[in-house]
Amino acid sequence: MSAHQITHEYLRAEGMALAHPVGDGVIVLNRAATDAFDDLSELLVTRSSGMERGVSFDSVRSELLNVLVNYVGSDGDSMNADTVATLHTDLEQWFSQRAATRQVFIPCAISPWPASRFSIGPVLFIHIDDVTRSEFYPSRVGGIDRDGFDRMLASMKESRAYWLACVSVEHCDRQRGEEIAALAADLAIAGLQLALPLFWDTRRMSRLDVRRGEAQGQTISLSGGSYSGSFSNRDAGLPIGPGTMAEALQKTAPVIEAVGKCVTSFATGQFRFPILGQAWCDAAYWLHEALAETSDAIAFAKLETALEVLVRAESTSGSGSRIKLILSAFYSLSPNDMLTSESTTTAKQFATRMVQDRSRILHGTWSTLNPRLGMDRRGMEQFVIEVIRRAAVELEAYANTTAPIDEIEPFLMWVKLKNQPGP
Repeated sequence: MSAHQITHEYLRAEGMALAHPVGDGVIVLNRAATDAFDDLSELLVTRSSGMERGVSFDSVRSELLNVLVNYVGSDGDSMNADTVATLHTDLEQWFSQRAATRQVFIPCAISPWPASRFSIGPVLFIHIDDVTRSEFYPSRVGGIDRDGFDRMLASMKESRAYWLACVSVEHCDRQRGEEIAALAADLAIAGLQLALPLFWDTRRMSRLDVRRGEAQGQTISLSGGSYSGSFSNRDAGLPIGPGTMAEALQKTAPVIEAVGKCVTSFATGQFRFPILGQAWCDAAYWLHEALAETSDAIAFAKLETALEVLVRAESTSGSGSRIKLILSAFYSLSPNDMLTSESTTTAKQFATRMVQDRSRILHGTWSTLNPRLGMDRRGMEQFVIEVIRRAAVELEAYANTTAPIDEIEPFLMWVKLKNQPGP
């Protein structure tokens, strides 16, 4: 067909869902064939743990289509287990040619102040002043590699992102390796947000390419014929000050070490606890997103989601019961105990209200743009930070016990029993 005949209406009428260019033509799959093809792709990928982690699904689909072109027009009865084995072997060879160990460099906004390099798991942070003296700076003068690095550093200075995260990722293709490295950097920054106080402007810490807003904010308004304006410095970590970072990291070493183990598990794909470890990483990422959120209502929903994925709630009732279990395990609070000596809210009421508030926001019962005055974002942030921080430290201790069970309830019960006073 000529190109002008291929319209959306024609594709819909023919039930076509996926097209793949082959030479001068195109192979087209209808909806049923596309669903079957995706199932086949997923099954082939899951037969190889390295491929499942180390390459994007879209890349696998594209390569598999390239291979399946050779079977177009074949008799269906000739397709058997040997055919599938051949497809899997071809994919394995294709992946082995793409997979490699690569060092990924990610500009980050952490603090404007110089400090010694430090690591959180596999993520090494270097201040921009030290990058050109580091082992990662290209040695060849005038080369393409040096030029690219210099342009990245110039962009970092212009955008007021003063730290470079260096992450080594193994056995991945380039696209997936860069994606894993970026997420590992996010989790490492979340570790800083867990270890350092919020009033150090930690909520603004992030990768440069996901940083929300400019480093400097300015607003001008007109009222009654007069202009007025406001200016604010939005640098991440501005109150940290020179020389403070190293001291703070030393004082919070148990937290940094525990978080580093979790980040390493994610970056390598080798979890000590596949369920608990992945849940912790997911929760830390939701927290990281919540702290950067400008809307209080959306931030509140993300904070509660961080707790839900941490405890793998699966349902509203499950969320409430497991949050009560957190309060019992981490804080020794029974359902009818007051949260604090000054509080008028019980642990049970707190857990129920938290789950209900998130549900009301997500289902439109409460306005996202006009959040309830009673919502205590700062208090919720502090609570979630403390829970996720405590979970990382306790998970590290749990890993050293005899035959730990990789499930949330046995883990929380272990924490509760461990912290109960002796007879």
